[in-house]
Amino acid sequence: MYQYLLLLDTDQERDFFQMLYDRYKNDMYYTAYRILQNRADAEDIVHETFLTLTENLVKIMGDPPQKNRNYILTIVNVT
Repeated sequence: MYQYLLLLDTDQERDFFQMLYDRYKNDMYYTAYRILQNRADAEDIVHETFLTLTENLVKIMGDPPQKNRNYILTIVNVT
Protein backbone atom coordinates (compact mmCIF):
# COMPACT_ATOMS: atom_id res chain seq x y z
CA MET A 1 0.00 0.00 0.00
CA TYR A 2 2.84 2.39 0.73
CA GLN A 3 3.85 2.63 -2.91
CA TYR A 4 0.42 4.10 -3.66
CA LEU A 5 0.68 6.64 -0.84
CA LEU A 6 3.86 8.00 -2.40
CA LEU A 7 1.81 8.97 -5.47
CA LEU A 8 -0.46 11.26 -3.46
CA ASP A 9 0.21 14.90 -2.65
CA THR A 10 -1.48 15.66 0.67
CA ASP A 11 -1.98 14.00 4.03
CA GLN A 12 -5.73 14.27 3.48
CA GLU A 13 -5.43 12.31 0.20
CA ARG A 14 -3.19 9.72 1.84
CA ASP A 15 -5.58 9.27 4.78
CA PHE A 16 -8.57 8.93 2.45
CA PHE A 17 -6.75 6.47 0.21
CA GLN A 18 -5.66 4.38 3.18
CA MET A 19 -9.27 4.22 4.39
CA LEU A 20 -10.42 3.10 0.92
CA TYR A 21 -7.62 0.55 0.71
CA ASP A 22 -8.41 -0.96 4.10
CA ARG A 23 -12.15 -0.97 3.51
CA TYR A 24 -12.35 -2.25 -0.09
CA LYS A 25 -9.25 -4.29 -0.96
CA ASN A 26 -10.93 -7.60 -0.12
CA ASP A 27 -14.11 -6.76 -2.05
CA MET A 28 -11.99 -5.72 -5.02
CA TYR A 29 -10.01 -8.93 -5.00
CA TYR A 30 -13.15 -11.06 -4.57
CA THR A 31 -14.86 -9.31 -7.49
CA ALA A 32 -11.81 -9.58 -9.75
CA TYR A 33 -11.28 -13.24 -8.86
CA ARG A 34 -14.93 -14.10 -9.54
CA ILE A 35 -14.60 -12.61 -13.01
CA LEU A 36 -11.14 -13.90 -13.93
CA GLN A 37 -10.87 -17.16 -11.95
CA ASN A 38 -7.13 -16.57 -11.67
CA ARG A 39 -5.34 -15.27 -8.57
CA ALA A 40 -2.46 -13.53 -10.34
CA ASP A 41 -4.79 -11.78 -12.79
CA ALA A 42 -7.09 -10.72 -9.96
CA GLU A 43 -4.14 -9.26 -8.05
CA ASP A 44 -3.06 -7.37 -11.19
CA ILE A 45 -6.53 -5.90 -11.60
CA VAL A 46 -6.63 -4.80 -7.97
CA HIS A 47 -3.23 -3.15 -8.40
CA GLU A 48 -4.36 -1.37 -11.58
CA THR A 49 -7.52 -0.23 -9.82
CA PHE A 50 -5.55 1.26 -6.96
CA LEU A 51 -3.33 3.09 -9.45
CA THR A 52 -6.45 4.47 -11.14
CA LEU A 53 -7.75 5.57 -7.76
CA THR A 54 -4.56 7.51 -7.01
CA GLU A 55 -5.06 9.41 -10.27
CA ASN A 56 -8.73 10.20 -9.59
CA LEU A 57 -8.89 10.35 -5.82
CA VAL A 58 -9.79 14.03 -5.57
CA LYS A 59 -12.87 13.38 -7.72
CA ILE A 60 -14.40 11.00 -5.16
CA MET A 61 -13.31 12.59 -1.89
CA GLY A 62 -16.41 13.68 -0.03
CA ASP A 63 -18.72 11.24 -1.80
CA PRO A 64 -20.83 8.89 0.31
CA PRO A 65 -19.21 5.50 1.10
CA GLN A 66 -21.68 3.53 -1.06
CA LYS A 67 -20.94 5.73 -4.06
CA ASN A 68 -17.19 5.21 -3.52
CA ARG A 69 -17.68 1.44 -3.26
CA ASN A 70 -19.71 1.38 -6.49
CA TYR A 71 -17.09 3.51 -8.26
CA ILE A 72 -14.24 1.25 -7.11
CA LEU A 73 -15.99 -1.98 -8.05
CA THR A 74 -16.90 -0.52 -11.43
CA ILE A 75 -13.22 0.16 -12.09
CA VAL A 76 -12.44 -3.46 -11.14
CA ASN A 77 -15.05 -4.70 -13.61
CA VAL A 78 -13.82 -2.54 -16.47
CA THR A 79 -10.07 -2.87 -15.99
